[in-house]
Amino acid sequence: MVTLVTACMNREAHLRQSLPRWLVLPQLAELIVVDWSNSHSLGDLRSIDPRVKVVRIEGESKWILSYAYNVGISRATHPVIVKCDADCMPLPETMQRLPGPAYFHAGYWRTGATVGKPSVNGQCVFLKSQFDAVNGYSELIRTYGRDDEDFYDRLKASGFERREIPPACLDFIGHSNDERTVNQFADNGSISPEQRVFRNTLYNEMHNYFVGKMMPWDNRSRRAVFQESHGEERFSVLRRDQAQEIPIPGEVEAAARLLALRYVSKRVAGISDESAGKLDARGCLALIIPRLYGGPQKIAGMVPSQTPPLRPAGQTQRRAD
Repeated sequence: MVTLVTACMNREAHLRQSLPRWLVLPQLAELIVVDWSNSHSLGDLRSIDPRVKVVRIEGESKWILSYAYNVGISRATHPVIVKCDADCMPLPETMQRLPGPAYFHAGYWRTGATVGKPSVNGQCVFLKSQFDAVNGYSELIRTYGRDDEDFYDRLKASGFERREIPPACLDFIGHSNDERTVNQFADNGSISPEQRVFRNTLYNEMHNYFVGKMMPWDNRSRRAVFQESHGEERFSVLRRDQAQEIPIPGEVEAAARLLALRYVSKRVAGISDESAGKLDARGCLALIIPRLYGGPQKIAGMVPSQTPPLRPAGQTQRRAD
């Protein structure tokens, strides 16, 4: 039997459109909705079907996928997990691609992009035991991008083969990138050109990639601690103990930021690896801002110009043991 897990923050319209499509999927025994501090509780979704369970997380100002899906999947009571974004509506044939002891299934963005469905990359089907084997999603990835690929890479490194979910198996509710990332930041008012760079999707994907390389997530990494304040049939209210969040050391953040800026500089300015490697943060921003956003090239001195060596930084990470 299968548990479908979804999570969202202020994407209720998508959720209510997708939910009826999920409930008709073959073998679906449980549907867990993680309500990540939505503007109002989604507990009423339980009335739609007895298989629906709602886990509400209170006190969060921004969307963090890794925390949300880890807490939802950890509460699943069936061996097969379908991880599905709120805007995704799998067709019934998706359920013919169930995982096995040696493999899992996931969408692939390159294939999806050819048919206008790049979001296939975030949809996957795996065994809960596989999820446990790699300690779930990396909770060091706290902005949009790379959370899914990091998870798949660690599954593959643990010996599980990745098999593709064809884009034809997945339908999506259309929406803009701005809608996708609007809940990533506590403030969404007027921001500076520099802040726009640091909110850019490509920048965040590469920043998260480098954080993952310097601070690998594994079974020694301690997941977030949640305290339950209310529980009833198929409805729980939790709050994350934010004081126990694993810190990302300043030197790791500085290195990841500069390496990501250099990567974006190469992409937008067409410069060589050698040229990009000589740039400090100011130089990167001076290249990126006018090409992506236009306007003045006034650069704040907010990022160190030296990059610490790119090395695993597990010794700086708080562990569960």
